[in-house]
Amino acid sequence: MKDYLPLAEQLKILFDRRPHPSRRMYTLQEVSAQTGVSLAAISQMRSGRSKNPQLNTMRTIARFFGIPLRYFETTSADECYALLKQQWVDAPPSLNEIAFRASVLSEKSQQDILTLIKWVQAAEKQNNGDDLPSLPTLSDDEIGEA
Repeated sequence: MKDYLPLAEQLKILFDRRPHPSRRMYTLQEVSAQTGVSLAAISQMRSGRSKNPQLNTMRTIARFFGIPLRYFETTSADECYALLKQQWVDAPPSLNEIAFRASVLSEKSQQDILTLIKWVQAAEKQNNGDDLPSLPTLSDDEIGEA
């Protein structure tokens, strides 16, 4: 079994390195209010009293900070910093959403998504990004609440 960096240390790095858009650190209250994770839960994780929070809690925090869930699988502070420096972490929210949704798909489905992306890239290149056919609009009932 891997010895992961303690959650409290991971969160300290995350709060220090992923500041509010105004460049100040987020407060626990702000993160709680914007994520729906209780203030007590966030406080306990930051202090080290909660070492094994629910997966959904960690997904919510990862989504809020725009990081991949695998951030919480790091084994050292250097690994945390390296992951936070990756270019795609600072990508637009839509790219983070694509990565987040793809991360829970099977390997085959991930390959299918990659094929779709390559197809769209080829179509954009061929058409210089213009006159691409619109994608169909799906209702929530058709795609389910994913």
